[in-house]
Amino acid sequence: MKKVQRRQFLWLIVAGLGSALAFSAPPARNVPRVPAAADSAHITVLGTTDLHGHVEPLDYYTNKPANLGLAKIATLIRQARAERPDALLLDSGDTIQGTPLAYYYAEKNTVSPNPMMLLMNSLHYDAMAVGNHEFNFGLDVLWKAKREADFPILAANIQQTYTTGVPYFRPYIIKQVQGVRVAIVGFVTPGIPRWEIPEHYRGYTFEPIVDAARRVIPEVRKQADVVVVIAHSGLGPDPAAHQAPSADDVAGENVMYALAEQVPGIDVILFGHTHREVKEMMVNGALLVQAKNWGGSLARVDIDMTRDAAGRWQVASKHSTTIPATDSVAADPEILKLAAPYEAATQKYLDTPVATSAQELTGATERFVDGPLVTLINRVQMEYGHADVSMATMFFPGARIPAGKVTIRQIAALYVYENTLYTVEMTGAQFRQALEHAAGMFQPWPLPAGETLKLPDYGADSAGGVSYKIDLSKPAGQRIVDLTFKGKPLEDAQKLIVAINNYRYTGGGQYNYKGLPIHYRSPQEIRDLIIEYVSRTGTIPAESDHNWEIVPHEAVDALRALSEQESSHPTTGNAIPRVAPAVFAAQPASAAAAAR
Repeated sequence: MKKVQRRQFLWLIVAGLGSALAFSAPPARNVPRVPAAADSAHITVLGTTDLHGHVEPLDYYTNKPANLGLAKIATLIRQARAERPDALLLDSGDTIQGTPLAYYYAEKNTVSPNPMMLLMNSLHYDAMAVGNHEFNFGLDVLWKAKREADFPILAANIQQTYTTGVPYFRPYIIKQVQGVRVAIVGFVTPGIPRWEIPEHYRGYTFEPIVDAARRVIPEVRKQADVVVVIAHSGLGPDPAAHQAPSADDVAGENVMYALAEQVPGIDVILFGHTHREVKEMMVNGALLVQAKNWGGSLARVDIDMTRDAAGRWQVASKHSTTIPATDSVAADPEILKLAAPYEAATQKYLDTPVATSAQELTGATERFVDGPLVTLINRVQMEYGHADVSMATMFFPGARIPAGKVTIRQIAALYVYENTLYTVEMTGAQFRQALEHAAGMFQPWPLPAGETLKLPDYGADSAGGVSYKIDLSKPAGQRIVDLTFKGKPLEDAQKLIVAINNYRYTGGGQYNYKGLPIHYRSPQEIRDLIIEYVSRTGTIPAESDHNWEIVPHEAVDALRALSEQESSHPTTGNAIPRVAPAVFAAQPASAAAAAR
């Protein structure tokens, strides 16, 4: 057979065999196929914010149960994950400071793992934003917590001298969920230099959030199908409603509305800082949600994704809500077990007796009446600061000193923040200006028509070491009358050494102390100085110095009546202010919200 014929013959045999095999193959429907890429996906994001060291459902000041804390939130997290096992879990900052528990393991026991990082690791958090209170204890405490976290702590608007290692904050991460690329971008309010001493943020500067977002979000958008922002910054004013920022806000402090309005490409914003709750808000296509502070609620975001004709993921719908930690939500037993040794040590510390009191004392009226508790703070500040005069306020009007034994727990409520003591040199004119600023926290009297009476906020400092009156019938700026020092009128040119706290020195409460010559800075928190003072003296003074008063007295009577009315509603008049630098409370973000 010729070669060509042989090839044709072989080809016919092969073709015939192929046909036979084709006809004998199983039906096409039984042939295994490579699955096509999914055309839809569902992304669930869970969020906490402003936990401030709250774990057990407990009010540390009264030692009574409360509907808050990470242990209750953990139950809600596990319920959500039972439905959505791949749900992302995020936190928007102010996490390692705010309770006696957080304080004890930042200052007293620095060896054990940070309790918040330990517990958040056990819950498998995916990321956390930096909060301003993360800097309260200094960089060593912050870096220790960051080192112990199994999740990244993010801040895209921190410009830093650090480029690697624990001190370095990453701007964002990208996670894969059901084949969808989810970017998580962190931001922190840039007001930290206004509230903290420079040693606590050495090596870091803070860019305005919107400016940083204009640079970072387009970069992230190219790499992700969904962009989620976690930010420690409040909502801020709504320009469409012609709202103005709060007078006490630091520039750029609360800008989430502006972020959504001005920076395209953001799908979801989980935010915090102001200790309010926002269930769902749409701004310029971005979905905004804020969980309640201290573990009062859990934010939940659900995003439905579909593919377009080109196979790219698109957001089909998105919704959010907040789930409250109510009486019906049990504390998670695993979290309670992990936290038990931490809580036991904290409770033992809080129950340490330090003094006695001849009678019960409360802080309910001490922002507008000269009382023994603020008098005590001013005495301590003057003694330890070797100062002529002192300025202080009642941060937490709910503070209570019982008759009889007084423990660290009660002093913790009396001075809720991690402030340190500063003494500065001022002239009599500058000191009068500071008093006028404090007097400006009060409404005029008689109250103008149509105006509702309000209690003064934490910015209403009063002074020790001088005598004066606040006349509310006079215009703001002219209210301080009969101001004397050591029995003589205070002269404008007279030099004074004035005791204040570090928060006030850096501009907190809009006081103008920054740049004044510093004579002394205490290495201890003012709270610890108070504990040391009353431990040494053995008693809590029951009387004030009777060195200042508000006139007319009718104004005081009206404020007292309002205080009594609000004392039965602790989330209003007696709420801990949201923002002064603190340990046992959370930090406020505006005067209107009793926050810094």
